[in-house]
Amino acid sequence: MKKFILAALLIGAAAGAAAQIDIKLGQSGYYGRIDLGNLRAPPVIYQDPMLVQRPNNYREVPPTYLRVPPNHAKQWSRYCAAYEACDRPVYFVQDSWYNNTYAPQYRRDHGDRDDRYGGEKYDKDRLEALKEREKDRREFYKEQEKDRREAYKAYHEDRREYDKDYEKAHKKHKKHKKHKKHKHDD
Repeated sequence: MKKFILAALLIGAAAGAAAQIDIKLGQSGYYGRIDLGNLRAPPVIYQDPMLVQRPNNYREVPPTYLRVPPNHAKQWSRYCAAYEACDRPVYFVQDSWYNNTYAPQYRRDHGDRDDRYGGEKYDKDRLEALKEREKDRREFYKEQEKDRREAYKAYHEDRREYDKDYEKAHKKHKKHKKHKKHKHDD
């Protein structure tokens, strides 16, 4: 039984790892550093840069521009290490600027090889693929939960049968012991 549960957990972990997607700079789902190049400073979420820890040998460095999910910006001290930006001033760019200005410009300038259809259609195709993968992932977990419930049910049925057999054996043993006790009393 333990082997079955362990196997199910390993399959789940492997499926989760396979579902990871590589999203690159310039694509709509990208989060990370933004290289402004010749662009002027973008609209940002907070007017003042965020700095979690000032290193001992601090010297003035230019700020880093990042695109992060909203909860990362709100709890920056919790997430800054994932972006390797705890010790530098950080501005968070607005999503609308990234999606409407930066990403299209970046794709034009860098000729994204994967962008066969040109910007918007590619993003729609990619979004459809993401939705399909999410649907497959949900179905996988549903099936895994069904298998887990069946295994749980089978385990408890086996356990009830074992308990019944144990009770029978225990009663028989008690009866036999009682019978022996009476024989010796004579």
